[in-house]
Amino acid sequence: MGVTVRRAPSGVVSLLLLALAGCGGGSSVPVADAPTSDVGESRAEIRIANSLSTDALVLNALSTNALANRMLATQKLQDLFSASGGDAYIRKQLHDPDAQTFMSYLVSCALGPNQVLWYYNPRGPTPGPGVWQGKAGLCTQWLTSAPTPECLNRVSACLLARNNAFGRRVELSIRGEVTGNPSIFYLEPVSRPAEYDPATATKLPSFEGCQEGETGAQRDCGWTPDGIGSCLPGSQVWVGAGGAVSCPGPTLGASTGGRMALRVCSGVVGCGSTSDTALGESESSCSGTGPVVGFTCPAAGYFSVMTAPYDSNDSGVASVAAQTDDSVAVAYPLAEAEVFGVREGAFYGNIFDSKALATQVYVEEVRQGDITRYRVVGDDAVVDGAIYKRMYSCYDPQWSNGAAYSSYRVCALPGTGANCASTVAGPCWGSTTKGEGRCEIDDGPEVPGDGDYERCRDPFGGLWKEPVTTFLHDACGPVKDERARKLCSRTIRTSKER
Repeated sequence: MGVTVRRAPSGVVSLLLLALAGCGGGSSVPVADAPTSDVGESRAEIRIANSLSTDALVLNALSTNALANRMLATQKLQDLFSASGGDAYIRKQLHDPDAQTFMSYLVSCALGPNQVLWYYNPRGPTPGPGVWQGKAGLCTQWLTSAPTPECLNRVSACLLARNNAFGRRVELSIRGEVTGNPSIFYLEPVSRPAEYDPATATKLPSFEGCQEGETGAQRDCGWTPDGIGSCLPGSQVWVGAGGAVSCPGPTLGASTGGRMALRVCSGVVGCGSTSDTALGESESSCSGTGPVVGFTCPAAGYFSVMTAPYDSNDSGVASVAAQTDDSVAVAYPLAEAEVFGVREGAFYGNIFDSKALATQVYVEEVRQGDITRYRVVGDDAVVDGAIYKRMYSCYDPQWSNGAAYSSYRVCALPGTGANCASTVAGPCWGSTTKGEGRCEIDDGPEVPGDGDYERCRDPFGGLWKEPVTTFLHDACGPVKDERARKLCSRTIRTSKER
């Protein structure tokens, strides 16, 4: 008999807000009964991704524009933006595509999954209404009232955590702390495969809806991310949803409702039927019932499972289980803490301080006869050091070269120390080799065991109470560049090995 791990019933699965891998296993974390006044309470999975390019973060016509920055920091978003036009000065700055990108991330960090911000998009051949979707709920009040200082600090930290120099999509688990409200940052006990292509940051076609009725396991639409598993590289693994691995034999997993299909991918990101990372797919088994997929465990030791009805017009539920040989264990599904085990560091400060900008970016009108064009001025600046003078980052002391890694992580011109989104303040936590750490707390008490740094200081002694701590699956993810390979080495790779 194989070693089998089955999914827990959905009713016992608590959901994630800004999921962050911490130390230890994937037990669910208690959720507070009521949110604080300026922070939303979400029950929807919203694991945050890092794909905001540093260039767009530090050189855009909203946050790097003193007037627009001050307006954002002191007014409600609904006053500044609306589908009918909003504030004229803000609307003018939206001719900068990087300003629109910045706002999409600001709204994603600040507003909750049930909130949207409508705006008027002045760009393109057909200007008109657009909408930005909320997600994290770190400052839900900002939609209808001015943000608090705590709000601005939380959103600033979220924005800084989500950038990298190359704009590559890197899945992050982020954790912080809101006193009295552990529901804001808590661990997801079931981690789902990412739905976006890391290289292009676009949603994989397999996770889009089918345009018309399509059948079979080879179609690339109508799939749902199910879970992530771990296994011994090179071992034989099976995942099933009601089929048999061998006949006669017991079924593996179960299906209810319509006939179901399975697809398995290497790593923690979903895949298409012809992707290099596709490990196998199935719509049946030898028993003629539910699907079973057999595959060789990939070198990285992680696999992702996707489910779909055999007929895209049908519906059903797959309860997936994984099995391997007696001598080898397989774990499925994994919790956030098990998938994201590399603690990167902490980010803190305030982007929304108009007096602390090292340069200015703005949009100007250029009239040519009856034609008005718009030009972005200042987005080609090269500034030594940080452009946001009140933003800071610290690094986990287990990076082999933390200072160099962090500089590469937060600077738009990596390797030069120029156009940085923050000042690298040093190691987050003290050690015998790295010196005194910047943060007073190694694991915030609000959710014990999640590994969040708290009460972090800047190089001038200022105390910041709203940092966010990031955990990675791939230590090299945010700095994946040939020149930076040596920067992402660690003395101890994961939180479990500490």
